[in-house]
Order: sequence, then C-alpha cells, then structure tokens
Amino acid sequence: MSYVGAPYNFVPLGKKVYRKDEITKHSEISGLSGYLEYQVTAKTPIIVDGGDKHFYKNKDGKAAIPGSTMRGLVRSNMQILSQSSVVDDIADGRMMYRCVGRSKNSANIGKYKEVLSPQPVTIRFDDKNKTRYIPQTVKGGYIKNENGKYYIIPSHMESTAGLKYFIISEKDITTRKIKGSEMLCEERRLQFKNEEYHPYTMDVYYRASRGGNTVEEILKTFKEGYKKGSIISSGCMKNKKVFYIIPEQAQKDIFEIPKEDVDSFKRDYEGRKKQFSAAVGRGGENKSKQKLIKEAQKFYALPEDGETKPIFYIIKDGKCYFGYTPYLRIFYKNSIYDGISKVQKDNSLDYCKSLFGFAGEKESYRSRLSFQQAVIDNEISENGKTTVVLGEPKPTSYLDYLINNGKAASYNDAQFSIRGVKQYWLHTKETAGVVGNNKEVGSDLYSYPKGTSFTGRIRFTNLSEEELGMLLWSLLLEKNSQQNIGKGKPYGFGRVEISLKQLKVLDTDAMYASEALCLEPYRDWKEHCEEYVEKAKKDMTRFLGKDVMSVGPIKAFFSMKDKTRMPREDRIQYMPLSEYQERVNKKIRLDTVEEVLEKENFNKNKYH
Repeated sequence: MSYVGAPYNFVPLGKKVYRKDEITKHSEISGLSGYLEYQVTAKTPIIVDGGDKHFYKNKDGKAAIPGSTMRGLVRSNMQILSQSSVVDDIADGRMMYRCVGRSKNSANIGKYKEVLSPQPVTIRFDDKNKTRYIPQTVKGGYIKNENGKYYIIPSHMESTAGLKYFIISEKDITTRKIKGSEMLCEERRLQFKNEEYHPYTMDVYYRASRGGNTVEEILKTFKEGYKKGSIISSGCMKNKKVFYIIPEQAQKDIFEIPKEDVDSFKRDYEGRKKQFSAAVGRGGENKSKQKLIKEAQKFYALPEDGETKPIFYIIKDGKCYFGYTPYLRIFYKNSIYDGISKVQKDNSLDYCKSLFGFAGEKESYRSRLSFQQAVIDNEISENGKTTVVLGEPKPTSYLDYLINNGKAASYNDAQFSIRGVKQYWLHTKETAGVVGNNKEVGSDLYSYPKGTSFTGRIRFTNLSEEELGMLLWSLLLEKNSQQNIGKGKPYGFGRVEISLKQLKVLDTDAMYASEALCLEPYRDWKEHCEEYVEKAKKDMTRFLGKDVMSVGPIKAFFSMKDKTRMPREDRIQYMPLSEYQERVNKKIRLDTVEEVLEKENFNKNKYH
C-alpha cells in the first residue's frame, strides 16, 4: 500500500471532563456582557452552500456565512479546548454492515456468517441445477407500518429445499424458461441493458414446481391453482441479475420490530441515501437519473404509515435483522455508546452547556451567546464551477473511527473506544476530486476566491472572565492557527483565518449607576483579549493538573490547525477504493495525528 490516510483525523477524547458546580441565572445582571466582531479571511477558495450549489445569500442578497455555521465551528472548538462532554453530539445506536464480495476478508466476516449461516443448496438456476450458497437463517416476509410501529409478517412458504423464498435468474426470464415472464420483458422490468431500471416490488401470481423450490410460471392476474406473492428486485449487480419471489403473508406469528432496531435502520438508511445511484440505470428517454435514484430511495426506505412491503429478515438470539436483499445488512454486536467512557457519559454541566445552553427532559437552559451571520466585506465575483465528490466519512468506517489499545477495532469487538472528535486537515491549496466515470457522484461547487473576507458578530451575556476567554480562544485559537469552513474541506476548500476586529463590553456602571443619559454604554476591551484567554487557559490548567497546552487532545487539535505544519497532499487525501479494500482486508487502522505529522519534514516558513 502506498499510504494509509484520509483528509480527516481524530482529536482524542479527554480522560477527564470539566464540570461546573453552578450555572449563571439569566434573570440576574452579572459578569460581562457585550459583543465581539470578527473577520473571516479565506486562504483558499471558500463555499458555504446555500442549497443551490452557490454561496449562501442573506435577505439582502449578499453572500454570508450563517450564524449557525459559526456557532457550530466555535462550539466544536470549545468542546475540545474546554474538555466538555461529547455525549450530546453522538447519537447512540447500532451501526449496520454487510460482508459480501470484496469485504469477504473483513474483520466482521465471522460474525456475519454466524448470523446468516450460508449453506450450499441445489436449485434450478439459469436452466440448470446449480449449487448456490443460500443464507439459511434468512426468511422472506413482509414489513408493515401501523401508526408508526413496524411489524414483520412471515410469508407462507412450502419448499423441499429448505428455502424461505424463490430465487429466479434473469436469464431464465429472458430465454422464456419461466412461462409468463415475457410481461417482465415487455414492461422493462429487467436489469440487463435497461437504462431506466430501478429497484422495485410487484404483486404476482405464480406456479411452483412439484418439488416446491422452483417457479415455473408467473402471471400478473389471478388464476385458479396459482399462489399469490411479490417479486422483489433490488439494485443492479454486475453478473448477478437475480429476482426473488416472496409468497403471500401467512397472517400468523406476527411480531413488532423493537424500536431501537427501527431507529438504527433509519440511521443507516439516511447515511446511505447518496449511494443508491449505483442501484439504478443511467437514465433514458422517459426517466432521468435523479428520478431513478428517488425510486431507489423509496424502495430501500421503511414503509409509510399503512403501507406493507416485502422484506427479508432474520430472528436470531432475540434480535431482528431485516432488509431488502437476502444478504442483508445486520447490526453490529455493540452500540456506539459502548465505545464511550463512563466519564464522558456523565452528562453534567460543563463549559459548552453553560455557554451554548441545553435542552433536557427535566430541565433546559437558554444560550448566553448569539451568533450573527458574517457578511461578505466586498462585492466580488465567484469562481467558476468545480466538481468534487463530497464523500462524507461515516462511523461505519470502523478502521478510522475505532481503536483498541492502539490497534484496529470493530463494533463487534468486546473492547473498543471511539477515536475522538473528527477534524479535517488543513490543505496548502484546493484540488478537484476525481469523479471518474460515474458523474452522478460529483457535486458542483461555485466558490468565492482566496482572499475573500466576511465580518460577523457574537453577542454574549453574563459571562465570567474565564468564560469570555474560552469564547475568544475557541473563536481565534492560537497565533499560527487556521480553520476549515463550508463544503469541500477534504479538497482544501474553506481554509480560513479568523481575526478579532472589536471587543465591546457593556459598562453597567455607566448605564445604571449614573443619573446622566449614557449614549455609549460599551467600552473597547480588545486590548484585554489575550488576558481573558489566559484566564481560560489557567482555569483549564487548574482543572487538568498540568499545563493545558501539554495535554494530548489539545496538542493534537492545535497540530491539525497549525498553518506551518500542513501534511503533504498525498498523505491527507481519500484512498482509492482498491487500496482501501486492501487496508480493510489487512485490518490496518488510520494513523493518529502524531503519526501523520512524524512522517513530515516541515519548513515552518513555507506557509503564510
């Protein structure tokens, strides 16, 4: 392998979590109130998408960085710098996976085979008796949504081969080995050379062979002696064009799917929606590629209220696995929260909750910070179109996200830990992603050029000196620090530098203690910025028992934000799929921040 890398890495979670004893009341006037004004200057082209591939525009039609974007950036930074808990930002649940094809050497293949139990079965396929490995635990059935609850309805299946559904080769359909199948050809329901193909289900009536494991005839309308069922045809797979028929509902042994399994399925589905382009044709005269993708998304989604869909499922060891192909995606043994330490799960008051607020079942607290949008400073023209592949890294990438005593880990392992908070590396310049032959995976960006600047404000209320210092530190970071904003971060877009323009603090004595009218209630305290930041650092040093700048997570964070220590581009790019698969087969974890930087020979005067 040429390298093991990614455009992102992880700042480790702290071994201690900062705790506050009390929270400031909104009804009292105490501490420091006012606003700070900052400037964001792009060091590479920048794009904060407004939903139309172009830069976000405010109500005045000016390009702007939304306040929510700045809020998210500052909060993420503060979470690390103040050693606040991350548990509120990590949704628990069990990830899902499948081990087929090139993933057969995955660390999870043993568990996958254990759950599905594939065994050789001889069936009629491609007009011949063939031995195929069939998952013995997988059954065909139906899933129904009734008032937001989901139920599995088993199918009525009789087969001497031990099958729980029928398997049909597309070749047997096109060569008319199955009677009545010409209607599938006429309706363009086949996968082969069908540019308008999308996954689908369809009610049919069928006649099985005397042995009960082969379908001999398919009809669209009822005929005496024929049984009702549903054809299910999932995504296109090269040289694996297969249809399935699931017999009609048995109307007995119906059971409800546990809510946590439903929630995990929904999460997995949302994370894979962009991948469904591979399950459809290229788009033809009557349907565009995007319309076909929407059909695929509907096919793979859970049924809507009152709807029933054919499905494959497994009941094993008290767990319910379900999906739309026999080799379905199954849940990992452990949930995400199993990889988070007890101290992180102790979700009590910390810096982030105190400043940004929180909403809980028993109590809530309003934020003491208000982020206004940062509006572009000058009228400037956007760059031309750049096409990149916006592949979002996901927690299912266990070789990146998980670790166990310095080694690779999986959600199926007895012991594992979440690597930390994901951060993107700084890049020396922007690059276009390699789109390849599949143009549908590319996203067009219309960025603003390097040098574009934006000015915004953050209003604060009733902050202590340490809290104001933490806010300033989380916004500005250190002297050599730069940050990432917007889309295209894996390709170097949105590298910015943030500077302080003003720091205005409300003079409460001038406002309330004087009998004279106060026309200027704010004092300029910009010169006290470093003083406040130092107070925040001293507070963290006191809590940690050592210099805050020497603590592992803080060191790793600032190493990734240091403009003088940007790694070579070939170390912080997405790996080609073939090399990544080799990495999966060899179970090679992602290098740590320190390991990436140890391999570099930096010229500290190279960047500016």
